[in-house]
Amino acid sequence: MLFRYGLKSKYDIIIKEAQTEAEVIKKNKLLEVKRKIPEQKADLEKVALRNQKKIQQAENKLKQRELMLNQKTGRGSTQTYRSGSYQRKSRSSNCHHRQEKG
Repeated sequence: MLFRYGLKSKYDIIIKEAQTEAEVIKKNKLLEVKRKIPEQKADLEKVALRNQKKIQQAENKLKQRELMLNQKTGRGSTQTYRSGSYQRKSRSSNCHHRQEKG
């Protein structure tokens, strides 16, 4: 009987120590994660800012190309609008022809 009581108390002590150790590990891991979150957030913000800069540079490059092409061809915004209205007129005339055929 005494032997069982001795084993039981050793068992309880081992379990209690393991639970205490587990709590310490858990707290340390939580602190580590809390410390890493702001670092990761800052890294992601840097990546997002870098991507925004790349997009802005690409847009600026496209605008420059468009301006250069417009200058080379001599096309202005009014000619583009005229061609747009011309397309609208030709489409509407095509629609009338289709209705007449049908």
